[in-house]
Amino acid sequence: MTLIILGLIGGLFHLGRFEVRAFEHSAAADIRSKLSGDQREVSVKADVGIEGIWGDVHAVAIHASRFQTEGLPLYTEPKRSHRGVVRDLTIRLSDFSLSGMHIESLDAEIPDCRFDLPLAMRHREIRLSRSGLGLGRVVVNEKDLENFILLKFHEIKQVSVKIDKDKIFVDGSGEFLFLKTTFSVIAKLDSPDGNQLFLTYARIFLDGHPADNAQKKVLLDTLNPVLDLDSDLKLNGAIRVESIELRNGLLSASGPTKIPDVPLNRSSGS
Repeated sequence: MTLIILGLIGGLFHLGRFEVRAFEHSAAADIRSKLSGDQREVSVKADVGIEGIWGDVHAVAIHASRFQTEGLPLYTEPKRSHRGVVRDLTIRLSDFSLSGMHIESLDAEIPDCRFDLPLAMRHREIRLSRSGLGLGRVVVNEKDLENFILLKFHEIKQVSVKIDKDKIFVDGSGEFLFLKTTFSVIAKLDSPDGNQLFLTYARIFLDGHPADNAQKKVLLDTLNPVLDLDSDLKLNGAIRVESIELRNGLLSASGPTKIPDVPLNRSSGS
């Protein structure tokens, strides 16, 4: 009798593993359909034990690279069932364009996420219904920040950006109000609200001479915020910056991270 029970459990576990592979392929295809780019790559891997029969998943890892997207491809739908649980959700995105800005990488570890288990069982569709709060990190290189500044600030006609030793060095030319000038900025980056990145403790030179207070204000009012995670990148509160590192040509920002609720004017992600 014991052998029969063990055999039955083994059969269910084998069937469960087959279903897990099917879910992985389905979830990856669903995410891929919301991204653009001929070279986009998406994979989903799940670590499921016997508890998976009841919708308790140990871990899910999502990897994607070489794609373009307007805003996030992943949202939660709070009105859906919360019966399924993912104990640890890992997201690794690399070499992609987010709302027109190229990103080196975006990594996140998010615990205690919930998903719609009845939908998953009926249709092999995974829809998150709640996100835990984890830690994330986004990395942008200096060249891509340079391109983004030219795209965002029409007053700036030419610019070069260098990042090193916890400072950002911005040199260029532009037209600010009635002032047409070359400029140099040496500054730190801070985020007082966790969303917007501002140039702070700035030293500014215009046409090779130190800027006076009025000139400095005009330039900083134009450039700040350099980056707004929500309005520029459409992250919808996914990341809130607590620390910024400027080293070796890279801007790294990290802080609390979650999968945001789907906006009212947008269909859900997988």
